[in-house]
Amino acid sequence: MPSLTRFVCTRSAYIAQTSLYGYLKTRMGTSFRQHFEDEAFSKVIRASAVKLFVACLSDLTVFAVATAARKGGLEAEECAALARRCFRDALAEGVGEGDWISLPEDTWQRFDARLGATLWADAAEGEAAFAGSAEALLRVAPVIEEFKALDARIVRNSIRFRWRDVRERLRKRLDGPALAAHWRRMAEG
Repeated sequence: MPSLTRFVCTRSAYIAQTSLYGYLKTRMGTSFRQHFEDEAFSKVIRASAVKLFVACLSDLTVFAVATAARKGGLEAEECAALARRCFRDALAEGVGEGDWISLPEDTWQRFDARLGATLWADAAEGEAAFAGSAEALLRVAPVIEEFKALDARIVRNSIRFRWRDVRERLRKRLDGPALAAHWRRMAEG
């Protein structure tokens, strides 16, 4: 369980940072250093990064648990409980003390609603679980709306492609039956 939490936390942070900073750097061009060194704008970027991290964490947690469920035979209720625990622990690990203020107020309600609507068998397939982070990148990036509209397709594709390697690594590394057995022991005891 701790290794799954660490995996979803670190990979979500990586995807959030590389996607957001890559987009901003591309949009800012050669003046990106000035913007990143500006204290006020840096705070805005940091808040955006935290929000995007939450969306990435939500996507990867659902995918990881769905993949474990497929391999380990977890039931829907077990999946939801495991996902809540994994999300909570990864959020605690991945969000710095001063960054909690940047979390959306409805973080837990949205995650619970998502879990209630998740079809676990479908979430383990392809990109089904990863729509939230692509939309969040467009929503939270501190870029004017006109540019976001122009960039939407490219930005969505850039984050979609970044998730490919993460999904493959998870599929190769995840021991679904062992994780399911460990989770059931934790739930009982």
